[in-house]
Amino acid sequence: MLVANEPTLLDLDVSERALAHHLASYIGAGIRRPLSVDCEYNRHFADPKRLNLPRRNALDREVRATTVFPDIIVHERKTNDRNYLVLELKKPGESLDYDERKLRAFRRELGYLHTAHVILGRNGEGELVREVRWVDD
Repeated sequence: MLVANEPTLLDLDVSERALAHHLASYIGAGIRRPLSVDCEYNRHFADPKRLNLPRRNALDREVRATTVFPDIIVHERKTNDRNYLVLELKKPGESLDYDERKLRAFRRELGYLHTAHVILGRNGEGELVREVRWVDD
């Protein structure tokens, strides 16, 4: 629906955050309470949402609790009972490595059932790329 209804966003090469907002709106239209769809949601109860991840460009042995801002999540706020989905958006050609580690940590540490990369935008040849890559253990 995003591709069909918002082609200008893709033609203008808007930011990942702008695409995430619109995609979250479409997802949210199909979600019922008590579930919520949030963008850049950085809370785990009242605390910052943290995962045990290496800092970017750090050696693997330098692992610390890092605050995270998932692009889109589907969950029930203030509980871990209904952590359903985390999506990380990327433009075509961008590295998925760090976000893959982050998505796996969301499953392992916070119990999210499903995680995926959403690759959306135009590639270097101007062709539309829209792909979902599930990151499930």
